[in-house]
Amino acid sequence: MIENTKFYSLEEIANKLGIAYQSVYKLVRTGELEALRVGRVYRVTDHDLETYFQRQRELVKKEVAAVTCSLCGKSYFSSLSIAGQCKVCGLPLCRNCVELKNAQYCEIHAENQDQKRKS
Repeated sequence: MIENTKFYSLEEIANKLGIAYQSVYKLVRTGELEALRVGRVYRVTDHDLETYFQRQRELVKKEVAAVTCSLCGKSYFSSLSIAGQCKVCGLPLCRNCVELKNAQYCEIHAENQDQKRKS
């Protein structure tokens, strides 16, 4: 197994990724990027690098999962931007709509509420 494994120095990984050596060193020291320590130097395998990339892809997928306000249609990447839900269907309402517009309903149910008031 070890005969077929290619080992890279942290400098090689930094060059390969186009980032600073210190950034790679920090990833190794924090455990985000697995590495072997041989004497006083670290070595990273292709498998270690691929595992790191896979974890990063999963994190990005979670971060990119945007929440869209059901009244104004704006997408938010933080759940902190969502301040309420439609009283009828429970769809999310952003902080802007809830706090500034006093919204309590999504776009569809807001129209229904307006029609009821007019009747």
